[in-house]
Amino acid sequence: MTRLILAIMVVNTGCLHVRPVGPLADALPARTPAVREPGVPEPVIRQAGRPTPPSLYVTPAEITGANAADAARRLQQELDTDNRSLEAMPRYSEVSQVK
Repeated sequence: MTRLILAIMVVNTGCLHVRPVGPLADALPARTPAVREPGVPEPVIRQAGRPTPPSLYVTPAEITGANAADAARRLQQELDTDNRSLEAMPRYSEVSQVK
């Protein structure tokens, strides 16, 4: 059992989550942070625009048994309008950097 634990510790030494300890700790190269290459411009950061508020063609108080088909048609029209306004929004890329 102790040999198994020792073997697991030896295999995991130098892993991202386990740091080496002891006399051989200085023999292993230290991880260096990523350095930006010269000539690579800084990313342009812009604030994303606010989305268009949703349209409101149908409210629950307006729906009755007599106008259910008309309310369903207007609701579908409302959803199509909202979908078109979302598609018209510019798409900004989200870039994350590991530190």
